[in-house]
Amino acid sequence: MLNQWLSQFKQDSQISLLDIHLAYFLTNKAKLNDDITAKRFSFLVLSLSKEVRSGHVCLDLTYLTQSTIEPQLWLDLGSPSEHDWKLTLEQAGNHQVVSDGASLSPLIFIENKLYFQRMWLDEKNVAQYFNHTTLDKELSGDADLSAILNQLFVYNESEIDWQKVAVALALTRKVAIISGGPGTGKTTTVAKILAAIMQTNPKARLITAAPTGKAASRLTESLSRAIEQLSVTALNIKAEAITLHRLLGAKADNRSFKHDKNNRLHVDVLVIDEASMVDLNMMARVIEALPNAARLILLGDKDQLSSVEAGAVFGDLCTFITHGYSEPRAKELSQLTGYIVPACKQTVAITDSICLLQKSYRFNESSGIGLLANAVKEGRSTVVKKLLFDESLSDIQYHALSSQQAYHDVLQDSINHYQHYLNMIKQSGTHDIAAVLAKFAEYRLLCAVREGHFGVEGLNKQIELLLAKNKLIHLKNKETWYVGRPIMILRNSASLGLYNGDIGITLMAENDSSKLRVYFPFADGSIKGFSPFRLPEHETAYAMTIHKSQGSEFDYVNVILPIDYSPLLNRSLLYTAITRAKKTVAIYAVESILIQAIKSQTQRHSGLVDLLQNNS
Repeated sequence: MLNQWLSQFKQDSQISLLDIHLAYFLTNKAKLNDDITAKRFSFLVLSLSKEVRSGHVCLDLTYLTQSTIEPQLWLDLGSPSEHDWKLTLEQAGNHQVVSDGASLSPLIFIENKLYFQRMWLDEKNVAQYFNHTTLDKELSGDADLSAILNQLFVYNESEIDWQKVAVALALTRKVAIISGGPGTGKTTTVAKILAAIMQTNPKARLITAAPTGKAASRLTESLSRAIEQLSVTALNIKAEAITLHRLLGAKADNRSFKHDKNNRLHVDVLVIDEASMVDLNMMARVIEALPNAARLILLGDKDQLSSVEAGAVFGDLCTFITHGYSEPRAKELSQLTGYIVPACKQTVAITDSICLLQKSYRFNESSGIGLLANAVKEGRSTVVKKLLFDESLSDIQYHALSSQQAYHDVLQDSINHYQHYLNMIKQSGTHDIAAVLAKFAEYRLLCAVREGHFGVEGLNKQIELLLAKNKLIHLKNKETWYVGRPIMILRNSASLGLYNGDIGITLMAENDSSKLRVYFPFADGSIKGFSPFRLPEHETAYAMTIHKSQGSEFDYVNVILPIDYSPLLNRSLLYTAITRAKKTVAIYAVESILIQAIKSQTQRHSGLVDLLQNNS
């Protein structure tokens, strides 16, 4: 009976067969008395699976109402109230399937939120770490921190230098959480933090890391430049960044790691860039592997998209960014920096470890990209429309997707950009692979969705056909590989050193022109070629999703939205896309869909904010 009822959910694309089997298994294990309670419980398990797949950490029962459940399904479930849901979970608790966490069970129900055990443990451990470690002061011995800060920064009398405040904050706490938009100098700040730490402890073991290979490579490049520009004498600072998977020593299954609570990392200071991309599970694994005395510095942009997997740890931590510093902390930071750092009487403990970089050095007041990004971030759709139609702003463009012509225009613009790297290949072959990779990386077409004409799959195919028509690439019958094909890795391969999001270009092998190799840039500046048949799961990368673009920057960006609204469209997605551009960004969208996306903002469900707040 239950199995038959559950079979209807096979039509739901967000529910897998494994989810259905799990719901059936746990419902039988719970030994519930009647059909309606069994249906309700199995529906709760399915809903939790669906929520986690959508990026939430838990299922908040508050959202299980008549307005969020299909009418017929609502009737099948007996029109349950919130009290009915709780009674269902209470009955399941009689057979140790659900608990409040006092004893471990497959499901945890606490504070009106339902978790899978693993997610609950991860959230609890992450909260415990930040609640306790953010209170730990970092002792710098006899070092004169004010003198070190003054050596690194020129005093600005007109306004607070928040980069200087961020460095002071990182020098005096074991945890520092630094958020800033594009061009606010996050990498420069990190370079100065590391320089200051090395002056206080020259033997400190420093590691910089990022969630993806592309983000690690970009961090290595930008950090190297920032260190070279420091006013202090040369220090032994290692600029090479690595992926978090490499940091932890990902094993072949990509699910377990060499470093954990029983085999800690050998590090004194760990810096993680693009921290908004770090999901709950990965953050928990990093924290678990950190030595007790190690410092952790997180950098990111709180307004960017959260991780693909469940959780929004960095965003949750930055919830308190506007709370201000406690009076003792503000006094300490003021003494160190020479600025009057504002204080607040009512704060949460974690706020004393957070700093928001507020000045953009990339986009000035007349920058269209900067103005547009801020308006989208704040949900000001009227301002966005005004900016997009302002012809004096040469760095932003809007193209209405009201006709087939606009679709052809974005394809043709992509051809115009990509012809440069393809012509370079024709002229020089493999003589300057680094230049080919750099030229390809100047432009990207970003999509909100994967499928359809306006998604990655459809656009990659159309661009490929147009490039072939223009004789820029040579497509052979039924062969997917050709010289010039850009590739994005979709699955980690620790053995090859290739990770999700890495991008390479297909060229003739350097030593054998009869064979093809896909060449990838690595964080240490090296370039390695791989046989196409050795690569893990991958796809063509003329167009990529906005999610995949995180951690990357391009001179020129085109953003295309689907002509039908999708729940995936929200202001964080659009903000992330816009801020990938350094020189120009063009948006191709139906105006009503664009406005709806700007007005939409998703909030991932978790209990982390409450756990941090309740500790104050």
